[in-house]
Amino acid sequence: MRKLLPLLLLPLGLSAQEILWEKSLGGRHAEYLTDLQPTADYGFIIGGSSLSMKSGNKTDPGSGDLDYWIWKMDEHGSAEWQKSFGGGASDLLQSIKTTHDGGFLLAGTSNSSKGYQKAVEGHGGNDYWVIKLNAKGDQMWQKCFGGIGQDDLQTVVVTRDGGYLLAGTSNSSAPAKNQTAVEGTKKEKTRGNTDYWIIKIDADGNEQWQKTYGGQYADQLRDVEQTKDGGFIVAGYSNSPTSGEKLQENFGQGGDFWILKLDDKGNIEWQQAIGGAHDDQPYAIRQTADLGYMVAGSSNSQTRTSKKGTDLWVVKLGETGETLWEEAYDIGSVDILTSLIENQDGSLLIGAYSPISSGDEQGKEGLNDYMAIKISEKGEELWRKSIGSEGEDILRKVVMSRDGGYLMAGTSNPEFKGFAHRRQQKKKGLVDGLNPLDSSQQLAGAQKAQQELDTMVNDTASQVNEAVAGQLDSATKGINDALGNNNDSGFKLGANSPVGNLLNPTNSGGGNGGSQGGAVPMENLGPKPGAKISRDKKQNYGGKDFWVVKIKDKEKPVKEKLKIEAIPNPVMSYTNVIVGFDFDTGTARLYDIGGRELQKFAIDSRTVPVNLSGYPVGVYIVNIQTNKGEGSVKVIKNDN
Repeated sequence: MRKLLPLLLLPLGLSAQEILWEKSLGGRHAEYLTDLQPTADYGFIIGGSSLSMKSGNKTDPGSGDLDYWIWKMDEHGSAEWQKSFGGGASDLLQSIKTTHDGGFLLAGTSNSSKGYQKAVEGHGGNDYWVIKLNAKGDQMWQKCFGGIGQDDLQTVVVTRDGGYLLAGTSNSSAPAKNQTAVEGTKKEKTRGNTDYWIIKIDADGNEQWQKTYGGQYADQLRDVEQTKDGGFIVAGYSNSPTSGEKLQENFGQGGDFWILKLDDKGNIEWQQAIGGAHDDQPYAIRQTADLGYMVAGSSNSQTRTSKKGTDLWVVKLGETGETLWEEAYDIGSVDILTSLIENQDGSLLIGAYSPISSGDEQGKEGLNDYMAIKISEKGEELWRKSIGSEGEDILRKVVMSRDGGYLMAGTSNPEFKGFAHRRQQKKKGLVDGLNPLDSSQQLAGAQKAQQELDTMVNDTASQVNEAVAGQLDSATKGINDALGNNNDSGFKLGANSPVGNLLNPTNSGGGNGGSQGGAVPMENLGPKPGAKISRDKKQNYGGKDFWVVKIKDKEKPVKEKLKIEAIPNPVMSYTNVIVGFDFDTGTARLYDIGGRELQKFAIDSRTVPVNLSGYPVGVYIVNIQTNKGEGSVKVIKNDN
């Protein structure tokens, strides 16, 4: 295995990457980005949670302490629309997915009661809260799932049958027989401290099945993907000994990766624990083109491929979970992996954030920076690119755009001066981004919610080893000592930061945490007076903003846009016809192979959902006519 290139040599490879554009989105207080998805029309949708009222370029008022906040953007990063959803307390959006009908599914954690935009009642503590939107962002339905404890959704999978898999972590048990349905939808008792909790729902949000997996102590789900056989691969963090569904002991004194392979009904087919002597935190798992798996995260176990401190760690698994190779990548003292994507040529792109040490990469230095590292299918590093401001930039997601570039998105605070300064500010009762003219009620609500979030973000970024250790059950050390897990394992198997807890405050009801005032268009609003805007960050609206950066990999060919195309094709039910040019008005027509017109409807957007579910297997033609051009595409309807 080739040794990683030292950072001093990295500028030789940076010519392969180019920043195409960057955008900041936010109000006057704080926004926390958690997910980003490319869309079929070459644009993308981003989302997270917002504390601001109308201000900056946020156009909707807030509903509670934190609300879901999403933006639909075009391929150049220009806004098409934005939406805000929330109840009276904290609503933390964790996952966005594009759906088969061209719409979107929003999923996260809510402790709000019914009210404002939340149309369903909660069950107690935190619940899974899911909202289905159409292609224009209009709400179609919403659902809430949970027990009487804490149920924290982490991610969503859009399944091939048109439904969805909701996945997260729960410490709730099934309600007692004398409790009502309002007090919980959880059907199994908890195994220990926290468990993996997965719910399968259909296209309308109706539950089909649910499963709980866990051991005696803490088991926290981080990522799920549907596999080519129709089942699912699950990655999470576990410090449980052999107990419950967990059939393997930990490797060290911390926690390990815990991988589950499930069938299409959630039954365990195989499982694997992977780790070193210390703490190994997974975040991402992907099935690769060769039907194996790549699991990645962050680790502070010192083993064969470790560098120093907490490193990025990538492990390649075979079809049944056997380890094929593993590699660590060092950026700074604390490196937090958040994304992993596979390119068509088998190479991989890792997304992470880390402090850039003085003297690294052209002398840039910030508290945390976005980092992209491209590696070969065997783990050899090809290039890396850091992007950031002078302050704190927490990357949450990297995705591949349809034109072959990469989008990097997260939360940026270029004014953040460090953790010591933050502690002094907190002691004085000050919170970045608050206007002293705000009412005392707004100040109290904003300060409470933002302090809860800042504490978790800062603990994760600055003291990840201590923060993770602090989450472990007090009995863990004694259990590991009794099991003899005091020495490092022969080689390392795990990765990632506890980002599942990044936006997971305890119940915080009450005051609205936003500033008043009308929204200002992005192009008319400059940086805040006195803000330290430099390096790659061009604009800032509040204490923390969504920050999206598009980079181009010059080694990859640019994909040419088609005039008219259909995705998916072949199709079982819905296909999305993508119009590759701008227009104002138009008409879509669906014909069968004999030329008989089956549907006709007006269109005003470049994504055109077409429903074929009521037609027999065969070949169909979709014709698009607009005021700027026209075209047709052939669509194949099948039943599998």
